[in-house]
Amino acid sequence: TLRVLTFEDGDYRGSAANAGTYWSDFITGEYGQGNGHYAWCDEGNTELSFTPSPTAAFPGYGGHALSNFVGSDLSQGDYTHDLQAYNVEGGANVSHNFCVHFGYVDGSGLGMMNELVGFEFADGVARTIDHMYVTNTTYVFNLLTNGDGWQVPNGASESSWYKIVAYGYDAAGNATGEAEFKLWSEGRVGVQQWTRWDLASLGDVVRVEFNLVGSDDLYTEYGLGVAGYFAYDDVAVRF
Repeated sequence: TLRVLTFEDGDYRGSAANAGTYWSDFITGEYGQGNGHYAWCDEGNTELSFTPSPTAAFPGYGGHALSNFVGSDLSQGDYTHDLQAYNVEGGANVSHNFCVHFGYVDGSGLGMMNELVGFEFADGVARTIDHMYVTNTTYVFNLLTNGDGWQVPNGASESSWYKIVAYGYDAAGNATGEAEFKLWSEGRVGVQQWTRWDLASLGDVVRVEFNLVGSDDLYTEYGLGVAGYFAYDDVAVRF
């Protein structure tokens, strides 16, 4: 059977005193301020959880933040609206809440992170994540469409691409597999709707980490020029 992490209050199965508003209580505004300021757990359901890293080079930068903000106005495509999903009406499959990932490692030594961000099973049991739904944020879509006059001056070129890479790990920290999803493809085509991403190829995992990777033209002397965000929802786990 599949259990699904929906981020909807009515689906929460945990023992928290505020279970009736557990997920929505984390949503405070469209600016995620780094996205790594609080922990959450889908207790009693998928058991997936996120905990801010105690060893990050910049604590609070890199994480998974709850959101229900959406929009299609690219004039709002900046860091102050970084928790906004682009061109959708809400979460995946006609829901309200979703989550936004921020974090990447580019090898430049100049980025905000020294480690990848992900989620894990709080009970330490290895399971297969069947799929999840992902889409672009307004911030990323605007950078690739219009640029920022600096790191991505004029937006993406016809040959640019931008993707998420997921890495699975078992309880011993050994890699189990990888999976990729293109948020932006050659020909200046960007994802503008919730899209299913198959993650079964990762195998049985205890933890999954995510990176954002782009074509060579999206890097500068400062590393990756595009903001390392994507929105996700409805993470389905096999039980």
